[in-house]
Amino acid sequence: MTTTSAVSRGCRGTTTTGRRTRVVRDVVVGGGGDARWRRRTRAASERFGEGAENPARGLKAPSTPESPRGQQLAYILKTAPDMFDAAVDSQLDALMNEVEQERDAEGTQSEAKKEQLVLFKRIADVRALERRNGLEDIMYTSIIQKFLAAGVDMLPPLDETTMLKGIDLNRLTDGVHSKEALEMVREHLMAVLGGAGENAYSSQLVRMSKLQAAQVYAASIMFGYFVTRADKRFQLDRTMGTLPLDPLESAKALERLFNSASAMDSMDEADAAPINFGGDDFDLFSDSSSSDKPESKLTLKQYIQNFDQATLAQTARIVSMEGVAVAERQTGALFGSIEDLQREMQDAVGMNAVTPEELMQAVSEVVAEKKVQTLTLAYASQRRLVLEAVAFGAFLRSSETYIDDYAPKLLTPTPRGPTGPPGNSLPSGDDDDDGGSPVRG
Repeated sequence: MTTTSAVSRGCRGTTTTGRRTRVVRDVVVGGGGDARWRRRTRAASERFGEGAENPARGLKAPSTPESPRGQQLAYILKTAPDMFDAAVDSQLDALMNEVEQERDAEGTQSEAKKEQLVLFKRIADVRALERRNGLEDIMYTSIIQKFLAAGVDMLPPLDETTMLKGIDLNRLTDGVHSKEALEMVREHLMAVLGGAGENAYSSQLVRMSKLQAAQVYAASIMFGYFVTRADKRFQLDRTMGTLPLDPLESAKALERLFNSASAMDSMDEADAAPINFGGDDFDLFSDSSSSDKPESKLTLKQYIQNFDQATLAQTARIVSMEGVAVAERQTGALFGSIEDLQREMQDAVGMNAVTPEELMQAVSEVVAEKKVQTLTLAYASQRRLVLEAVAFGAFLRSSETYIDDYAPKLLTPTPRGPTGPPGNSLPSGDDDDDGGSPVRG
């Protein structure tokens, strides 16, 4: 977080910073304090209530926060961006207070009120939905703020006539990912775009189906989310000195150790063997303190390759329903409904294709003939599309983690088993990368 995090955490009730927090709360939830800010708050509330233009529409993002909380945060982001972090904290405090008040009210219900259980349940469900929509907007505006801080405009809704301006693509990577994660992002870019990934500034245009672009974008969001979670585990293990050895390092050390043992066997000095048999190579495989061992040169990619299937699946899933909704919302805002695009493609291709090669040929033909919705993008724009999606996934995980740390149990864990989004079931309680929280890690 920026320096304004001091406002959000430790300045309530203090002198200058305490006044700043009170000012933010005047804007966000209304209340006493500076008269000028109260007037701005009332004016903003009146605009919201009268159905005037949503202040979030001025933000350069494909989707618009529609809940009152989202609109108010968008207003803060536009008019007083340095106060945004404190405003987020105030909104989270308000949500937590609502939850606590509901729990207190449930505990004091009389028997007469309990007879109206169905009505109260419906009211509670409506309020819970409003809170969830507000929480999703808090996450989404936080992601917008991170793109603005990076100096990058998010992509607008895309169609065949959209013209994208060139940007500095380094802003979508520098400061967004660690040095180790950047290597994996580069590999992902090359894997998605193939040879096109090397032509970052090529103006050559390529036509593709809108469905294909949407699937690439959605997969890249998931990749960015996954890499951020895995990198957190990696950095923690490295700090604790518990990283496993590079497989090549291990093999070379074992070879040297065995060669040393063979040399000892060939000599008549077995009874005079040195105490530290094998030297430093033996220490690599001993139970000595991790601080005495040489630092592992394991890369993030090699670290991930050591994951078992359960750990890999656990790290690759979005762990809150709000996070899933925000990812789907972003993809839908850019490309439209993926389900509709899939039906359109199926109707155009038909059922005649039998082999994968025939299917790819049929897809190429319907794209060339414009029988489905298409996009025409330069290679540089394709690269921007992928890098933005990866950054979006990283920012999504960052926002999700912050909310869970600040206001535990506000986020809704994804359900277990096949009822949840594909590959996004609830993690087990022994998530060892962050203390077993169902949302953290």
